[in-house]
Parts: sequence; structure tokens; C-alpha cells
Amino acid sequence: MNDQILPLFCDILLVCEQENLLGGTFFALDGIKLPANASKECSGTISELKKKKNKIQKKVKRLLKDQIEADKDDDDDFCPPSTRQRQIDKLKKQADRIEKWLKKNNAKISSNGRELKSNLTDNDSALMLSSGGTIQGYNGQALVDDKHQIIVHGEAFGSGQDAKHLEPLVDGAKVNMEKIGQHADYFKGKILTADTNYHNQSNLKKCHDEQLDA
Repeated sequence: MNDQILPLFCDILLVCEQENLLGGTFFALDGIKLPANASKECSGTISELKKKKNKIQKKVKRLLKDQIEADKDDDDDFCPPSTRQRQIDKLKKQADRIEKWLKKNNAKISSNGRELKSNLTDNDSALMLSSGGTIQGYNGQALVDDKHQIIVHGEAFGSGQDAKHLEPLVDGAKVNMEKIGQHADYFKGKILTADTNYHNQSNLKKCHDEQLDA
């Protein structure tokens, strides 16, 4: 709902500006890992997902063979035919889902050329470390005005590395502020704080170009 949320977000910022809630001089940037509505068990590289599909298909063949043997012996004490059939149907559905996904999607490649793990349910999300361990989710980032802790821009990224997100957050905030009547050089001479996760050469250059005191 990006097209609906952004105009509403800017309308709220405009009200905050009119009510003198924005200081416009001091900003802080930070992020938090948010779980996605997706299971990390549904993640893997393309080769891993293919292996998973093949493993499921082999299990289906074994169950079908067991069912045939059980029918011959007329022995359904160990596993009733209806239960075994439900297992087979469930596994077939899983294998078909992976097969369809593989036909429609390519490998996710990182900026350094390494293949990342894809996810069958939500491929925009990613495996990332959080305070509670590894999750399948998003890195929620917020750039906040100091005066009343008003968020001037927020985004969710499918990458756990904070260092990649300073530039899009600053650019996004500039767009938002321009929409409520501020100048394109909104961050000139302002102060920005962020922790060491954001410290790298490209982010320092971005702050220099924006004339931000970082």
C-alpha cells in the first residue's frame, strides 16, 4: 500500500510542521529487526530448494510404495490408508509449491556477487540476526527529528546491514520534507547521529555531500 501510505505520511508531517512539532536541526537514525509473516524453514538458495523438493518427492514415492504394500497385506494397523494419503497429499502440495516458485524466480544475488537465501513465502524478506536470534524478516529503519521524536522517514528493507540504509533514509526524508514545502537542501548544516553500524566511506561521503554534521 505504498501509494496510499506515503501521501498520508506526508499529510501528517505537514500537520506536525504547522503545529511546530519539528525542530529541523537534530536527527537520529536507527533500525530494528522485524519478523516477517514467513517461515525461515521456507528459505534456501536455489540449489537448496531444489534438493528440498527432490527429498520431498522421494518421501512421497516411499509412502506410495508403503501404501501399495499395505494394501497387498491388508494391514492398516500401523498407519491407516486415510492418514497415509493425507501425508502424501500434503507432501505433494509442498513439492508443487517449490516447483512453481522455482519456475518463476531467480537467485537473489548480493552486492558482492554472493547468492542469498530466497524465501518461498515472502522473497522480499531475508534471514537476519536480531536480539532474539535469527529471524526471517525486515530491517525497519527510522529517521527521527529530535524535538518531539517525530519520524520524518521510515522504510523496511530486506537486508540486515544497517550501513546500506543511511542514504535511502536521508533521500526519502528530503523528498517528504520537499512535499511539505521545505527546500531541497533541507539537511544542510543540520546534525545527524547514528551508531557505528552506519559508519562507512559511502555514508560519510553522503553526509559530506548533504553538508550534514554527522
